[in-house]
Amino acid sequence: MKYRFCRYDETCYEKVRQFLIELSEENRIHINWNWARWEWMYFHPDFGNSLSEKIGQWFCGDEMVGTAIYDHYLGEAFFAVKKGFEELKTEIINYMIQYFSDENGLGIAVNDTDDETVSLILSCGFTACEQTENVLDLLLDDMVFDTNTACNIKLRALDVKEDLYKHHKLLWKGFNHEGEPPVDEKTIEKQRRMLSAPHLDSQLHIVAENESAEYVAYCGLWYDYKTDYVYVEPVCVTPDYRNKGLAKAVIKEALRRAYDMGAKKAYVISELGLYKSIGFRQYSHFTFYWHK
Repeated sequence: MKYRFCRYDETCYEKVRQFLIELSEENRIHINWNWARWEWMYFHPDFGNSLSEKIGQWFCGDEMVGTAIYDHYLGEAFFAVKKGFEELKTEIINYMIQYFSDENGLGIAVNDTDDETVSLILSCGFTACEQTENVLDLLLDDMVFDTNTACNIKLRALDVKEDLYKHHKLLWKGFNHEGEPPVDEKTIEKQRRMLSAPHLDSQLHIVAENESAEYVAYCGLWYDYKTDYVYVEPVCVTPDYRNKGLAKAVIKEALRRAYDMGAKKAYVISELGLYKSIGFRQYSHFTFYWHK
């Protein structure tokens, strides 16, 4: 079978996204890399946009049948092919070794149940390591959507146009950066780009707001009506408001809204007991394999 390879440019964004939607609908073995993770990463301030032309795409006619994507920067990567095109895997793995490796080599997360891919990457010189990635899922029909909070805390949808600095400050403190968040124009422009992701539905990005109108907790949720699932990314709470049930509250409120829109299932990459206390359960586990 003849394949056409091409490098990525920004006009290919939706093609990659659609490929990942089709992949997850075809086989949930790759649910750790779904369209939502792609979109969240691609518009994230830490994404290495200058490297994006290294992203590889393989076509059979006009149909994208394989892709190789680095994770934020070089050194870790994802790849997948559609069913029926497995013969491409060796070519894609060799491509990644050549173009996605950094000074420490290349890491790839493989589903523990994917025996074929595990055998293949081992034959290509990869070895298993202790790094892992865990996926939990939740059936939304089973969810109890109670979102009680302290009386001085309000839950509401993020205003992606008006709340750039407040959201930036929340992420800065919520992910334990030291000092005050930078407010230079370059930083705020990165924040603006992150919230301009084309399929971000602000009604599913929920913040907890205190009596001073500061954001103190946040859950981002991603949903496409073509699929039956939502993807949770990210969740954080500022240090002074932890252990007050706010993480559960923003997650549940986001999930409730997605359920009303038609979503049936939720996925999150995590091992935190927080999610299991909400009702998430073990879905799949990935082991990283490294090539040095």
